[in-house]
Amino acid sequence: MPNEVPLGEAAAAPQPPARTFRKYAPPSSLSPEQCRRQTEVLRAACDKLFPRGTAIAFLNSHNAKLGGKPLQLALDSDDGLLRVEQLIARMSKAEAERGAKS
Repeated sequence: MPNEVPLGEAAAAPQPPARTFRKYAPPSSLSPEQCRRQTEVLRAACDKLFPRGTAIAFLNSHNAKLGGKPLQLALDSDDGLLRVEQLIARMSKAEAERGAKS
């Protein structure tokens, strides 16, 4: 029959071009000192006070006592890191005292 397509040709339908994927996140623009301070403040928040998810939320939320976001303050300077660590220590101590009274 003249209208029949050979078996091998039916499967060779045109294919859309393959998609290429790029990494979306740009490379980190933090300096080595900022990376060190970020690690220290995250460790302090997770170890002394919060489960990880809560620690990350705390670090990324505005804090009235600090006058800004704890993570940004810690990244900006060693003084900011010290202020955030001191607040975490005070919060941890207050939490421990509440737990002892219960």
